[in-house]
Amino acid sequence: MIYDSHCHLDLMDNNNMTSTIQSLEKENIGILSVGTTPRAYLKEVKMFNGIKNIHVALGLHPQLIGSGYDDLELFESLVQQCHYIGEVGLDFSKEYITNKNKQIEVFYRILLCCEKYGNKVVSIHSLKATTTVLKILNQLKRDNNNTYILHWFTGSIFQMQNAIDMGCFFSINPKMLKTKSGINLIQRIPPNKILLETDAPFSIKLQSTKQLRNILQNMTNTISMLKQINIKNQLIKNAKTIYIY
Repeated sequence: MIYDSHCHLDLMDNNNMTSTIQSLEKENIGILSVGTTPRAYLKEVKMFNGIKNIHVALGLHPQLIGSGYDDLELFESLVQQCHYIGEVGLDFSKEYITNKNKQIEVFYRILLCCEKYGNKVVSIHSLKATTTVLKILNQLKRDNNNTYILHWFTGSIFQMQNAIDMGCFFSINPKMLKTKSGINLIQRIPPNKILLETDAPFSIKLQSTKQLRNILQNMTNTISMLKQINIKNQLIKNAKTIYIY
């Protein structure tokens, strides 16, 4: 199965979302539907109930910290029952830097929960905050069965290697394949640490499952060309080791 490791299904246009969901199983495509708030998670669980190709993640997006939607207590009450966590993390871009300390506090508590319960797959946002994200991960991560995925990673090669040493995966989206820095990183990430993502509707606007399949296939071909190996089977294997399907 080809897998989209970071997609905001609940933020897509309703018509596009409905048609995409209905044809997922036929196309043999899987999606990790990441959320932005705990309340959104509860809605998504009901919305996608019984659809085996969609895994719903419990999220608390760093850009929403301080917005009134950042219900950390609800998140902490739900996290034990959730295998998939995301989108969580830190965002120190200029629009959100004023909440830096609060973001750190929330992210720290989220990772503490993940480490406490274990058996989590966690999709992490780290825009302009890679140093702090890796520092907290390094501080809290233990030798358990959690899987940490760095979504749309924009850190340095040194930071990438640090993350690899901690066992992290990297989910790659189409926009990363259009920048020099993104290509430079992708060329150096070990094949067994790469996952695909669309980050729809932010990185790309999805109109259909056929379009989704084409995007994931085109990314597979481009990454194969960059690494000078056919990476398709490795990508399928990577996803199969992480997602339950």
